[in-house]
Amino acid sequence: MERAGGIEDDLFFQLQAEGIIEPWFDYYSKFRWGSENVARMLLKLQQPPKAVLLQKERIAFVEVLQKAVKANSGLLAFGD
Repeated sequence: MERAGGIEDDLFFQLQAEGIIEPWFDYYSKFRWGSENVARMLLKLQQPPKAVLLQKERIAFVEVLQKAVKANSGLLAFGD
């Protein structure tokens, strides 16, 4: 398993507030996003953002999602 990247808590919670990440995912725990979830989040993130905060972090997260979509793969998260 190859490390795809990461997401900071500020961006995670912002994306939850925007409805891109479902509210039942807990940043501080382990979870898995299937390839369908990853593709759906990527599609939503390609829409104009509701907030202009954390743009650099948002772009980095889009790149992580693009890697997973290109590999037809999901993502596994480990909170720390």
